[in-house]
Amino acid sequence: MKNFIARHRNAFAMLMFTLASLFLFLEMALQVSPSIMTNQLMSEFGINASVLGVMASCYFYSYTAMQIPSGMLYDRFGTRSLISLATAVCSLGALFFGFSHSVGLLAIGRFLLGIGSAFAFVGVLTVAARWFSPSLFALFVGITQFLATIGAMSGGPPLAYAVDHFGWRTTMIVLGYTGLVLAALCALILRDHPVSSSSKDSGHHRPSFIKSFKEVICQGQTWSLGVYSFTNWAPVLIFPALWGVPYLMTKYHVQNTTAAFAMSMVWIGGACVSPCLGWISDKLQRRKILLTLSTALGFFASLGLLLIPHLSYSGACVLLFCIGAASSGNLLCFAVAKDNNRPSVTSTAMGFNNMAVVLGGAVFQPIVGWILSCLWQGEMVGGIPVYSIHSYTIALATVPLCYLIGWVASQFFIKETFCKPKFDAYSDQLR
Repeated sequence: MKNFIARHRNAFAMLMFTLASLFLFLEMALQVSPSIMTNQLMSEFGINASVLGVMASCYFYSYTAMQIPSGMLYDRFGTRSLISLATAVCSLGALFFGFSHSVGLLAIGRFLLGIGSAFAFVGVLTVAARWFSPSLFALFVGITQFLATIGAMSGGPPLAYAVDHFGWRTTMIVLGYTGLVLAALCALILRDHPVSSSSKDSGHHRPSFIKSFKEVICQGQTWSLGVYSFTNWAPVLIFPALWGVPYLMTKYHVQNTTAAFAMSMVWIGGACVSPCLGWISDKLQRRKILLTLSTALGFFASLGLLLIPHLSYSGACVLLFCIGAASSGNLLCFAVAKDNNRPSVTSTAMGFNNMAVVLGGAVFQPIVGWILSCLWQGEMVGGIPVYSIHSYTIALATVPLCYLIGWVASQFFIKETFCKPKFDAYSDQLR
């Protein structure tokens, strides 16, 4: 079997990448699923925006907390066992959510989802780093981001259709059982390393968990990249992941599926631009300028979406596409993190950066919900709190603010690496 894998390394590399990506696809759909069932959840459980925001953000609390541990575990253990177990935990979280009959249990389901999902994005990048040439890493980060956005898109109109026709419970339960099947496939098929590199890897220096973490956080660039990633992806977690669909329903007086389609333009923008941005970065041998341009695009697009008077539905779709394109900038942070760290702590560095990416959801989803609740005028329709466009505009002003902070970080604090690794492949052995 080992000889067969060695002879067909490229084909097996794509198979490993595909399996890991399917997990990412599933967890992204589950991550954004509350955005298309906000009204159903508020109606059935009798909750307001503030409570909904806290419940939905429980996903990001556990996801964020597990990012650094997941990276360190990937640096020391195989992708096969970790991805298989994480897919199973994520699936159990979806089932728990689907069978829950109280807000507290819903929150626990989201918390379990976050624990399992924490291993998805870093897991795909770890597979890419181990199975493909380093010169292709930025491209594969872009492809990974593309696949993540496609997964999130499936949490838009397709899930909205399923929720409208079959109910939110059935939809989540089916997704949970699908994930258990995927977990079994990962356990059977995934391999940790190419056969040709397994013997080399065993001789590499593997620092302890504490040393790995200390080495990563002592890098100044780690924190600069973290600030950028936090502010660049937060708008996505604010808009399409939770508050965008009800905002558009209120602004344009459209149905759930129509608003979900418009919000899916964020994911389409990210899906279209992400692979191209990674490829352009590798071709130009530049990272910094693309990071800066991404935040500038997001800033002006989000301002236009919130402030242009009488903006048409189609115009909103265009600006949402631009916000999605701007979100692609965070993928280059993973490439910069890889450029700045030793091979033995690469997954830890990427885990730290991904923690910053999703921290925006844990922070801003409840903040937006809290602002909406403070501005609520007491209007109810069918047992569901109704928030005005004015309230949404004030609450969602957090989006352009995030982009502005990201622009400052990219312009003044992130250093250009020129796509060159700071450490060679033997740096771990020489320590």
